[in-house]
Amino acid sequence: MATSLDSEDDYQRIGAGFCGTVWARSPTGPAVKREDGGPSRSLANDFTMHNRAYAAFLSFSYAKRNMRNSSTQLQARIPQCHKYITPQDQSWWDTNLRWFPDGYTACNAILSERIPPFPEHTRRLLVDRYCPPEIRHDILHSASNEACLIRPYIGRQRTYSTALNGRSRFRGFSLRNFPLHVDQMAELGISTEDVDCYAGIMGEALATFHWVAKMDANDVEFVLAPISNDGTNIITNILGTHSMWVVDFDLCHFISMDLKGVQQAVEAFFKNDPFCPRPHTAHWPAFRDQYLSATGKIARIYYKDGVDVIFNLACQFVELVESSK
Repeated sequence: MATSLDSEDDYQRIGAGFCGTVWARSPTGPAVKREDGGPSRSLANDFTMHNRAYAAFLSFSYAKRNMRNSSTQLQARIPQCHKYITPQDQSWWDTNLRWFPDGYTACNAILSERIPPFPEHTRRLLVDRYCPPEIRHDILHSASNEACLIRPYIGRQRTYSTALNGRSRFRGFSLRNFPLHVDQMAELGISTEDVDCYAGIMGEALATFHWVAKMDANDVEFVLAPISNDGTNIITNILGTHSMWVVDFDLCHFISMDLKGVQQAVEAFFKNDPFCPRPHTAHWPAFRDQYLSATGKIARIYYKDGVDVIFNLACQFVELVESSK
């Protein structure tokens, strides 16, 4: 595959996190994640876990198609991970470094599929509803805000003080990784059924992480974004046609298939941002039921001699989450 784009555009920064910054030269080409973040974060682990998760999700997706009476539950997507680039990969940097801003140097990087950003009508919807009038024009015409992805926070509502304090609420307003809380979903007219669908996708995703990839899913992020190619696993509502994606794997770790591994997965569940619904809330049953349903399928596919063992571990995960304060 080609590791550079035919476009003459420079790389634009489309995201940033503790592990590094993310760059792209077009909405449809690949993305480059540079290891220029915190010193404690590892892009090498990100690459390893990203590929492991991608393989697990792909394997389970294929396996479900061959199961009798398999439900049509939508599945989260993981961007395809193309290549790990080191500072010594001279041919790649000789071709691509000139497209980065002046002063940037070669470093560890990951080349992967770019998640498509939401189109203008979705960005305008969010700006009209949640951005103060005095900066709406600037936000809508800002190149950086064209990289619009949505973080679905089903596990949290906006706090009272944040919702009422406009100055605090809109400081640093950005459409990059826009946080959409569960009460805001209702405000926008996203149906309860669609939010349950999001929750179910998250439930199946965690089951796939835990019991196929054998990973704790620590600090992964769920984002809503349009699809890049085929028309499967899509949801259509006021946000437009989109799917759910999973990104950021640098803090993921392996888990053992026992109670210790379950406890590690529970700890990761609560350390993550509140994407997943919390116990005893409206959308928790959709998450829980799909987590257990997916685990049942996984156990029958991958653990033919230990179906009950794996399913019981999944039940322990649910019980520990539900009993945590």
